[in-house]
Amino acid sequence: MSSEYDIFIKNAQILTMNKEMEIIDKGFILVKNSKIVEIGSMTDLTKKHDTKEEIDAKDKLVIPGFVNSHNHFAMTLFRGIADDLPLKDWLTNYIWPLEGNLEKNDCYIGTMLAAIEMVQGGTTTACDMYFHETEVFEALERIGFRGVLGHGMLDFGNEEKRKNEVTETKNLINLVKNKAKLCSVIISPHAPNTCSVELLLEAKKLSEDFNLPLQIHLAETEKEVEEIKSIYNVTPTQHLQNIGFLCKELVAAHCIWLNQEDYRLIKQNDVKIAHNPTSNLKLGSGILNFNQYKNHDILLALGTDGPSSNNNLSMIEELRLACYIHKGVNRNTEILPAEEAIKMATINGAKALGLQDEIGSLEKGKKADIAIINKKTPNVYPPHNPYSMIAYAMNDSNIKTTIINGKIIMNERKFKTVDVSKTLIDVKEAIIQLLDRANLEQFKDKIRFLK
Repeated sequence: MSSEYDIFIKNAQILTMNKEMEIIDKGFILVKNSKIVEIGSMTDLTKKHDTKEEIDAKDKLVIPGFVNSHNHFAMTLFRGIADDLPLKDWLTNYIWPLEGNLEKNDCYIGTMLAAIEMVQGGTTTACDMYFHETEVFEALERIGFRGVLGHGMLDFGNEEKRKNEVTETKNLINLVKNKAKLCSVIISPHAPNTCSVELLLEAKKLSEDFNLPLQIHLAETEKEVEEIKSIYNVTPTQHLQNIGFLCKELVAAHCIWLNQEDYRLIKQNDVKIAHNPTSNLKLGSGILNFNQYKNHDILLALGTDGPSSNNNLSMIEELRLACYIHKGVNRNTEILPAEEAIKMATINGAKALGLQDEIGSLEKGKKADIAIINKKTPNVYPPHNPYSMIAYAMNDSNIKTTIINGKIIMNERKFKTVDVSKTLIDVKEAIIQLLDRANLEQFKDKIRFLK
């Protein structure tokens, strides 16, 4: 006889992150066939439920899984390999030479590591822009992680390269359409200064033809703005507006160097923003003007960016830094309160990626993407305010259980779908081989730390 439900979570404090920002102090969630079929107070339960998995969440806080709106998964392999360098040196002498030697299996292994790290931090959905997305897809589907995948398209004005990038993206769309259980596609031209107008317009058409979201890096550095101005005599945002690229399906990452007209255009076109405070600070790119986004009522989501420019994939750390930095810069403690930062990391991320009807909050009918937090540990005790606890006290180790699409991926910090130890061994071997292939002097000392 089959069970009536797949998972029964009981006795939990639940942050729903729904429109009413409802908190259920002693609640339950019933999951069946990947979805939340019932959610409410324990006092509303009228009968015993037959379930495959029962989780007693007494002294636990249950929240929607975090949504990482901008990332480059396989850059886990580059974590710590080139820190404290000027951006041009970092890219030209370290990152690009390594990326030029990446092989398919490297991206598979790097993505496995990224997904493990994100699951351990309560992230259940993340958006990628990188290379070898077929291997990224295979890694995420194996683990059971919800990925929004984009092949990073760039052509530097080269027509043959442009055709190849479009073909690569179409192949990814077909793969995901035919084989995906969890993953979806986002069309991903890299940036206005690395993509020709022709490529940007082809990307926009792919988005329209296949009804898919778009993402792009935009106005990340002052140099990018100056470069675009020197060619088109307008800002990058205005350039995208002039060619008809800005739209409500677009997620624009970074968006630090904007002027008043840029903010107006972002709002006019209902563009969503992926805010990456750690990466922006670490690379010396600047600080997003939170007040301008607030005043223009522009949706802000949170992303970690890649693990070579962060250097971790913790959404908890990202939302905390966002709170602190904007309070500090504006000398105003009321800017970006804890509740709003958590919205940026959950439901706003879902909205940015067009997934708000499926994930981002805990509501009947939505996918069961859930993180369960241990409240009874010294670093968060006493838990007077659950929003405050998440934003200002807890860390990834407080995440005890992560559920994605109604399946328990990690329980009590133990993975059920992947061998973490083996993945670490695979990562070590992959990076040693990658550094050997690169065969550059600046990488010689890196291998000895691994061996």
